[in-house]
Amino acid sequence: MMSTPDAASAEEARQRGNELYKLGKLGAAEAEYKKAATLAPQDPTPLSNLSSVKFEQGQYSAAIQYILKSLQVAAAETSGEESEAAVKKKKTLRERLAKCYLYESRWEEARSILCSDENQDLQSIFGNLDALAAWGSSKDAGEQHAMAQHRRAIFDRIPRFMAHLDTVPEYYAIGHDVADSLLDEELIKACGPRDSVSLMFCGSGDARHIFMTLLITSLQMRNMFGKLHISILDLKAAAIARMLLFFDMMTLYMGLRARNTPGIEDAPTVMAYLFAGPVMPASVGEKFQIHVKALIATLETDEPLHDWLFVPEETRKQVAHVLRRWQTPPDASHHSTRVIRRAVMSRNAQQKFQASAVYGKDGNDMGPEFADDQKSFRDFGVILPPRAFAQRRDEALVTLMAAYQQGTKGAKQRLADHIDSNWVPNLTLLDFDWSEARATTGDPLYPMLTDEEKVPAIESDPAEVAQSLPELSEGADVLERVGDFFKTTALAIPLLGKRLMIEASVGEMTDTMERLRWNCLESRSKPSGGIDPSTFPRTYDRIHMSNIPDYVGGLLNAAMYARPLLREDRASNMRFTVLLNPPEFNSHEHFQSEYLLLHDKKQIQDHFAMTRLEGHSKAGDGPAPTDELLQAIGMSFPQMESMEFMREGYIVWEPSPIKKLARGAGMLPRPALEKWLYGMFLKTCLPFPRPETSGSPVYSPWNLTVLLRLIGHLAKIGYPAHWLSGVLSALCSGSITTTARPPKRMVTNPKDVDAIAPPLHITTAPWAAHFSTLVSIWSRLLPFGVAARPGELVPPSEIAEFSVSFPVINSCTQPRAPQFVLLFWRTGTKGRPQEGAHLRRLLSGEDKSTLAQESIHIVTAVTFDEDAKKASFWCRTDVMKQLREMGGWEVFFLRTDSWKLACPGVKVEQAVKAGRLWVE
Repeated sequence: MMSTPDAASAEEARQRGNELYKLGKLGAAEAEYKKAATLAPQDPTPLSNLSSVKFEQGQYSAAIQYILKSLQVAAAETSGEESEAAVKKKKTLRERLAKCYLYESRWEEARSILCSDENQDLQSIFGNLDALAAWGSSKDAGEQHAMAQHRRAIFDRIPRFMAHLDTVPEYYAIGHDVADSLLDEELIKACGPRDSVSLMFCGSGDARHIFMTLLITSLQMRNMFGKLHISILDLKAAAIARMLLFFDMMTLYMGLRARNTPGIEDAPTVMAYLFAGPVMPASVGEKFQIHVKALIATLETDEPLHDWLFVPEETRKQVAHVLRRWQTPPDASHHSTRVIRRAVMSRNAQQKFQASAVYGKDGNDMGPEFADDQKSFRDFGVILPPRAFAQRRDEALVTLMAAYQQGTKGAKQRLADHIDSNWVPNLTLLDFDWSEARATTGDPLYPMLTDEEKVPAIESDPAEVAQSLPELSEGADVLERVGDFFKTTALAIPLLGKRLMIEASVGEMTDTMERLRWNCLESRSKPSGGIDPSTFPRTYDRIHMSNIPDYVGGLLNAAMYARPLLREDRASNMRFTVLLNPPEFNSHEHFQSEYLLLHDKKQIQDHFAMTRLEGHSKAGDGPAPTDELLQAIGMSFPQMESMEFMREGYIVWEPSPIKKLARGAGMLPRPALEKWLYGMFLKTCLPFPRPETSGSPVYSPWNLTVLLRLIGHLAKIGYPAHWLSGVLSALCSGSITTTARPPKRMVTNPKDVDAIAPPLHITTAPWAAHFSTLVSIWSRLLPFGVAARPGELVPPSEIAEFSVSFPVINSCTQPRAPQFVLLFWRTGTKGRPQEGAHLRRLLSGEDKSTLAQESIHIVTAVTFDEDAKKASFWCRTDVMKQLREMGGWEVFFLRTDSWKLACPGVKVEQAVKAGRLWVE
């Protein structure tokens, strides 16, 4: 028996613990409860209190131990019939125990409590236990291989973004950045002579930063570190093909130069034309075709292109396809030399005029060494070659150029005619797949375009390209400067020798990064050509993302996918630039609010372990904004209050230490967390209406998988499972009560993020079937079990892939934008859906109608086959069976910028076809 003073002291400690617990001071409460448990070891109550603390902290294993010990002590102390209070306490503990087992994904132990307990509340909460057990758990012993397979299946089957109707992305062959090396001074200082360096370039474009990195590495730092690995990624196979072409040309140049091969002096000029010129002499085209043929021949074998260059099998196929198209370009008038150069001249003149109006100068004053080249580009849309090159490669051109330069009457036209008849387009700037897709998207305006208007965006000024590269010899003209760049870069490769490995892949950045993080990137799964990619690094010193985040979710994309790939053992960073829409943001806080629904730098650091390097960003490399420019932009964007963000160049974020959050130590209070997550849901499902065409579009590309990825991340950094599970269960149920609201403006600002509205009941029923499908699929990856109501989750055998074909897709602007979802609508009783703002109000519940709860389903994760006009998606079979059997349901493609329908509806029972089950 415990002494009376000890009992009194124990009760006092326990009461102090209770007060601290109510204040949310769990650590201090735990200390008091432990005192009470020590003073009163035969009292089960302090142990029960400790289990409550551990439960609230999300430490469910510890809570289980305290619960079991409390029940054991209670049983030992009980003699005869239990009191009503004891029965109630026991029931509470068993409920908590069952929840702990569930959140720990210990299905059988949770089931054992349910089977021995008639508690209806528990039966309701754990009504999906069988479904969860059917999926398995991330914590199951020996399940790592199955987990990896399941993760890969999710990546393969379920898209990350909303659908787009134009499945061939546009090709931008020439960039605008000043060529810069990723191997900066800070990284050099951090590396020892045996350290390896890994760099990643995403959206590599014309590869100028890659070539510059190689050049600088070989000239200044080749003996300062061990191996150099460069991962190169681009969505367009044409960009990778073009880069491989230059690698091939540089490598051959070094070999021929070593042997003093006749004509080798022209190789830098050939490379300069291919890099910077929209059209080029026929002799350059002939050299180009020789390299194309050789590259295709190698790509069709299993041999590596070079022992320092790894190209995965799937990328080899895509690159070979592009090269074959360059071998035999389609015979279209808008691909002719004459049309291309006239289009380039016209667009360049327009750009210069606009630059002069905005900046007060047009960019033509680049120095005397470029003066002649700029004049020939204005007059002909080409850069004329050096006289010696023309003598060797196009002798007739020598006389024509001399007459033109002397101002002889009619000489300009004769030279233009010669160029049109004898020069060829730079095919590396053209993507024929995209051109053909553009012609067949159903755009009614396309047939009305002139040939010049059909020419892709290849109007970059060669002088501007040259100016973006380092000046390696004084007084060099455009072709010399670009040629010197490639000639010097070519030296880098043999100087680096076996320490260099370049990995070049075609792929979407987010997808590739996530697969790389979880070690399920198919391109690294097997050796090829004697190179074993499984040995390649999975973390990087530097990650360069260009402006890809503009299109794929901004800072959230960088935080969720690039940040986990940064090295933790020494200084590393990632960078991107905002080119698509900088006038839409007043500050970094504004930018962060739009994409993260967080703006406070401490909160961002706590939740994503990254910090922005303030003061690192520099102004763009073009002309500095004048007062007139600031005034003009302010008139065009009246919502802009500051020019701070407009002046940014590359934005750099570096990792901060990864840490577990706790209450009072970085963790948001539960109401704030729920507001954030419900806000993300509403922002994803109900983006604010946006103009169909805009000079600075702000995309809302994520589908609802983003919320599951975010919740999985939050669980790993310490948020309690029961908080996160509560959010998921509420969304699956089709109803939430929240202080969050759908976006009230196109670009969310810090005030919007901080605003706390009164609690409001909002229906999420239109997305419930879709979201519960996704939660079911994701349950195996989540580091906790989801406590959902009966029927909210389903096993893998009850999820199938469905497809729907649309005979007609309406022509629309921006079909490439990720903003299309499937809308299932009960037209049999409700008629055709009203479009635009009315539809968004209906879905948000603003008009108080019950229609959204009864007659609408929306699917955000859809894959669209442009050629077949077919959409495919994964869904629980019970819902689709109900819609097909009920009749009166139609399905539409809905765009979420204007909230208009992108096609006529088709009947669900006729058009929706069931395919494979998830388990197949």
